[in-house]
This record gives sequence, C-alpha cells and structure tokens, in this order.
Amino acid sequence: MKVAIYVRVSSDRQAEKELSIPAQIKAIQQYCLERGWIIVNEFIEKGKSAKTDDRPEFQKMIALAKRSNRPFNAVVVHKFDRFSRKRDDHVIYKALLNQCGVKVISVTEQTEAETPQDMLLEGMLEVISEFFNANLATEVRKGMTQNAKQGYNNGGTPPYGYRTEHIAMGNQKTKSVWVPGPREEVDLIRWIFNQYAYENKGYHKIASELNEQKVPTQKGGTWSASTIRAIIFNESYIGRKVWNKQDYQTKGKKWRDRSEWIITENAHPALITKELFEQCQTAAKQRNNGGGETHKPFGMKRVSPFWLRGIMVCDKCGSRMVGNSTSTRTKSGGQRYYVCGGYMRKGKEYCSYVGWRKERIEEVVTNKLRMIMLRMLMNNQLEDEIHMYHNEKNKHVIAQASSLVAEITFLEKRVDAIKDDIQAGKGKSFHQEMLDEMQTELLDKKAEHKVLSVGLHKIDVPEEFIASVKYDIQTLISLLDDELQNPQMIHPLIGKFVSKVRVLREKKQVHITVQFANADEVLYEKHIVAEL
Repeated sequence: MKVAIYVRVSSDRQAEKELSIPAQIKAIQQYCLERGWIIVNEFIEKGKSAKTDDRPEFQKMIALAKRSNRPFNAVVVHKFDRFSRKRDDHVIYKALLNQCGVKVISVTEQTEAETPQDMLLEGMLEVISEFFNANLATEVRKGMTQNAKQGYNNGGTPPYGYRTEHIAMGNQKTKSVWVPGPREEVDLIRWIFNQYAYENKGYHKIASELNEQKVPTQKGGTWSASTIRAIIFNESYIGRKVWNKQDYQTKGKKWRDRSEWIITENAHPALITKELFEQCQTAAKQRNNGGGETHKPFGMKRVSPFWLRGIMVCDKCGSRMVGNSTSTRTKSGGQRYYVCGGYMRKGKEYCSYVGWRKERIEEVVTNKLRMIMLRMLMNNQLEDEIHMYHNEKNKHVIAQASSLVAEITFLEKRVDAIKDDIQAGKGKSFHQEMLDEMQTELLDKKAEHKVLSVGLHKIDVPEEFIASVKYDIQTLISLLDDELQNPQMIHPLIGKFVSKVRVLREKKQVHITVQFANADEVLYEKHIVAEL
C-alpha cells in the first residue's frame, strides 16, 4: 500500500530544535517498513497547533487526497493528536478522507475503526486529546494572567525604546521585564510625542522626517504613518503594562473589551509623562473628529467601497493600491481614488505615486472582464481554455518527452539489429562493446523519460469545479452589470478570478491577470490588456 506520512510539532521552539519531528518520522518509517508499505509523500508541519485546520501542509495533504489521481491510499501519523486535537476537525476530515478512499492510521494508537469497539476506542482517544489540549491551554493562561498582573512580560518583542531584561527568581527560573533601551531611542520616542502634541505634526509628517534623516525603525526598515500611530497610542510608554487586549483564538482579529484587559501600572520605567501621553490622545481625537480609538471592536469595520483592493498593485514600487477619499467639503464634492499603499504608509520618499480615479479604473476592468467571462460561458470554452493553458505551459516538457521517445525507439531498433547480427554469426569483434554502450544509453534515456512523465500528468478538471466556476462567473457578471454595484459582494468573487491588476502610467494601459485555481493548482492564467 502507498501511504503519505503527516508529522507535526506545536511550537516554533520545538520545530527549530527538531525535538519531535525526527522521532515521529523514524517511528512511522519503521512501522511502514514492517508492513511493506511504500511512503510516497511526506507532509511536515513545523510550529503549527492542531487546534485548528489552518495548517499549510495539512491542507496540501487534504487537497492532494481529494484528487482522482492521488498517489496514496492512507495517511499515517504518530498519534491521532498529530492529525488534529479538535474533535470536530478530526471527525470531518477523517470522514472526508474516507469518502476519497483514504484511511488515517496511527502508529501508537492502532485502531482500524472497522469494528464498534475500535470506533469507540478511537473516539475516546480523540476526546481525551481534545480535553488535554483545552486543559493545558487553561493552565497556561492562568500562569500568563498572574504573570501579567505582577508586571512581568509574557513574551514578544518590546516596543521601540525598550529592551527585555531577565530577572533570576530562584529554582533556576527567570522572569522578563522591560527596561529603557539606548539613549537615542528613548530621546526619539520623546521627540515623536512632543512633535505630535505640540508641533501639530501628523503621522505622515513625522514618518517622512524620520525617513529623510535616515533613522532606522526597530527592524531596520523605514517609518510609516501606521508605526507612528501605534507609538502614539501605546500605553507602555507611561510605564503601563497592558495584556489580554486581543483574542488569541482569532489571531488578534478580535479585540476584547477593556474591562477584560490585564492592566498593571508602573510595571516598568516610563519614557514619557502621563500628561504628555494624554495630550497626544486629546490631539488625536480633535484631528479625527472625535475618533482616535486605541482599537476598533471586531465586526465594527466599515464596508470598503473599493472592490479592487488587495489585487491592484502600484507599477512603480509593487505595493498594494488602497482606497482613499478626498474631503466632501470641496466644491466638486468628495472623490475616491486608488493610491499606492507604500506612499500612504511611508511617504513620497518611498514612492511618488499617481492616484487613479476609482470609477474610471473599475469601469475599465468591468468592461474587459465582462467580455472575457462571457466567452468562458459559451459551450465548452472554459474546459477548452484550461486544457490549452495546460498544454501550452508544458509544451517544452511535451516536446522533450516526444524527442526522447523517438530516440528510445531508434536505439531499440539498433540494439535489436546488432543482436540479430551477433546471433547469425555476422558480428564483428567490436559489436559486443557497441551493444553494451547502446544498452546503457537506452537505460539512461528510459530513466530520463520516466522522470519527465511523472511531472507531465494529464490535467484532471472535476465537473463540479467547472459547474461551480460557471455559476460564480454568472453571479459576478450580474453584480458588475448592476446599476448600483455592491462592492461587498463583488470583492470576494473578483478575487476568485483576478489575481492582479496593474496600471502602466506611461502606456495608459490596465493589465489584468485572470487566474482560475483548484486547491493549490493553477488551472488557467491569462494576461489581458485594456486601454485607459
């Protein structure tokens, strides 16, 4: 039986020191060797938790297993908790793999799940694993909460102007605290707050001045408006330790209510006075018409009207183009533009941008895309385009494989002719040496052809994928044709079919990259040009 192996460690520290991965691989290899199984794929996940299914190698393995020409019939893991520690994910993905004819086998917890007893045992192991994970998370969080209340650091990089210092606590344990960093960094922090509070300079202006003076950021890069804003609202600079602001289970997307924050006063030396900090908060609210929140609650984000966001890029610096609106107080009213994100964050020293009117760019993209998409819906045009793209992409490999076939055929005929001469007594003294050389060359050519053939698989486009794409295309065209377009609905659909939009300023052209993908495999890609 051909199998794939999946191994995983939870932390980056484990992954770097390879405390667990080699041991898992060795145990799985021995297990497969004893049963005569062939390992054809290895999926190694470093520093990824099994509490979610958001794991690149795991998803790659699932996508490969779903293909009709999948190379393996089983997935072998060291323990079931390597596959998943969440009961729901374990059941869902095992059922999905089972439908594809792929088993999940544990080396140390050997159940085939074919009898009621085995199914019960495997279910108990999964529940125990999930309980262990949840209990461990609770205990760790208790320790981190207590640590934060005492003013100690729970990890992470300290903000600009601070450094981490470790304090010996006895029993070979240490605690980390923040201490002031180099004098020039401390002075720079104070300068930033004073410029914002008393010199009426905004985030962009401060960032531009720092970049003009060639002052590096904490990571050695250039300053941006968002970096300056983060400093202005960072309570660490008045000696206040704030922890538990974000929900770690949502990867920081969800902010907790301030009542849930762990706030410790005088946890470390302050770099500025509380009066200066409050002055900056007041200035921020005045500049932002009552805004200036230190965070915005999850789910309260305004819907962006810019449906090309995320896929439109600057042709000068390669940064993503972002939406920007001018004031509605002007005579002509407010206007909306796509502008360079690099310029917005880092100033004109980074990129001297030219903004593009939102309505004009979206109109050009709509017209060109509608024409391309409508053609895709005709007869079998979509399937034909995918097959043509696949053949064009692999034409050099196809030509090389065809050339090898011709060479192999010729060599086989020559070998047969020489063998016939030798058997008929017509061979010369050098014929045997010639035969040996040609047979060696023949073996080499066949091996080379075999390697090429492995990479040259026939494109397999599932019917359900074609049906899904056609439905999405029809929906997208309908949305684009609406008199009042809905950006919230267009944006996710446009991202399925367009990977990049780029405006060439000098040529006054819009370059659009259309792309269809199934799982991790790009099935079709085409670059089209529209005139501005």
